[in-house]
Parts: sequence; C-alpha cells; structure tokens
Amino acid sequence: MVGERHVGRRWRLAAVAAVCAAALAAGVVGKGAAPRAAVDTTPPTGAGRAATQRAHPNAFFNPTLFYQGLEAARRSASGAGPVTASAAGRLAGGLVPHHDLAAELLSGFFLLLEEDPPEVIFLVGPNHEAAGPPVITGRRPWQTDFGLVEVDPGAVDALVGLGLAAVEEDVLAREHAMGTLMPYIKFHAPEARVVPLILHRGLSRADLERLAGALGAELGPGRILVASVDFSHYLTRPEAEAMDRETLATITAGDLDRLLQMGPEHLDSPGSVAVLLTAMAAAGADGPTVLGHTNSGAILRDDLIETTSYFTFVFTHR
Repeated sequence: MVGERHVGRRWRLAAVAAVCAAALAAGVVGKGAAPRAAVDTTPPTGAGRAATQRAHPNAFFNPTLFYQGLEAARRSASGAGPVTASAAGRLAGGLVPHHDLAAELLSGFFLLLEEDPPEVIFLVGPNHEAAGPPVITGRRPWQTDFGLVEVDPGAVDALVGLGLAAVEEDVLAREHAMGTLMPYIKFHAPEARVVPLILHRGLSRADLERLAGALGAELGPGRILVASVDFSHYLTRPEAEAMDRETLATITAGDLDRLLQMGPEHLDSPGSVAVLLTAMAAAGADGPTVLGHTNSGAILRDDLIETTSYFTFVFTHR
C-alpha cells in the first residue's frame, strides 16, 4: 500500500504534461465550462474561524481536470442510455475511482446524484499509508472550492460506539481516497453530509461483514454507500485490461474469498469492495451495473507506461 505513491511517477509526469497541453488548447477549463470558484481570502472570524481551523484541507483538487471531466461527462450524459437514466433517483450505492485523472468517470457518477441528492453519503476506501487503527473515521469537515463538506456526527458516533471504527483525523486528512471525492460531492450534492471510512488491507472477512452489516442498517432513503477504489496498478495497458476482466468477473460473481486474496495488480482495496457488495446484498439492491471503465494508459494514449485502471459501478433500489 505504501508503495503505491499515487499510481507511479512515470505516468503521473505524463499526466501533468497532458493536462498542461489540454489546458493550453482548451483555454484552461475548456469551452463552456465554469471557471474555478473564487477563493475567499478574508480571514474568518468567530465560528467561521473555528470551522476553518478544524477542517481538512482541500489538498487533492485539480480544477483543470475537474472542469474538463465535468464537461465531458455532461456531453456523455446528454446521450445516455436507459441504464444511466434509470439509475438517477434510485441510487443505493456505487463505486468510483479516487485518481482525478479519471475525472470524467467521477463526474459521470456524481451527476447521477443531482436528480435526487442524498442526505448522507457513507464513503469507504483504502488507507494507503496503512497508518493508525484498522478502520479509521473522523468528525472534521473538508474544505473544497465550493464550500465545506460536513460529516454526519451521529453516524460516526454510532460506528465508533460499536467499536467498528476509530477517529484518527491526521491520517484521514492525508488520504486521497477520501479527499479527492469531496469537491465532487459538494458540487453535485451540496447539502450532503459524509461518513468517511478508510480500511487497512488484511481485515478479515468477518470484520468486513460486521462493518457492512452496521452500514447496511444505516442505509435507506437519502442515505447511500460509495466505495472509493482504484483497480489494476503498475501494469501495461493490455495487462491491466486482462486483470480488470478477472476482477470484474469476481465482483459480478460475488466471490468475496477470491476478491480478498487479490493484490494491487487487481485493485487497491478489496475490503472496500467486499463491504460494498455485502451491504448492497443486505439492502436487496440490484447491481453492480458498470457505468464506465478505462485506465491511465487509455486516457493518456500511451500503452507503455505503468497504468492504473478505473471503474464506476452503480447499485439501484428495486
């Protein structure tokens, strides 16, 4: 987990070059896209100062990728088929990547929330640093360019009270599996509160099922579960695509034992996917339905770099 280092230095450098070229060609954010929200530099006072001091920083936001991905996702949504259309308003849960290179996939998923925005989004993802307790949560909000994303304190307290998670704000603040998603949540579901959960690798199936059971009991109208997971790491594009086929078949079959044996060549957080699948099964949700799939090699049009691959899934209420 520690060795992931945000996908790998080689394709990250390529990504930066591609973004710079795209920004120059598209006028930074692209034709028709909104500009980055202005940053208020006025020093906060009173309650505002306290909220800012205790909020996690907006450390993972790339406005160029965000707005270009949003524009592309909106174009795709305008011609969306019945699967995407039927998911809007009936969403029970889903899965998204946490690398902003896949901004179009991220926006494509979060656009679904706009028709019927959830009140609470439970987020589960990897603890890339493998630091702190086995399952970490927190109570602090996140800063974004669009305002603060607040946490649902009652749900956090319930999980902590059951001994299923522990509060560790410093580790949570550094975790891009959570921080990358916060601007998307605030932009598309501005009133939604979150319940962040990051997991160590190696949690037992029994531990994951206990967590999933507790989350399942919290879900319902206006309350959804989203897993933040990236898939195959460090392989060439053809190798990554072969691994993705194996992983998708395992997930579709609901084979948790096989899933939990998989390493980073398949995905970075088998436990998060296991929690999602178990909770969705308990909720009687239909899915997973794949909304999107790509990898960094395809996005950057380079078959030689070490890639990371990405999926978006949805689960819907019957």
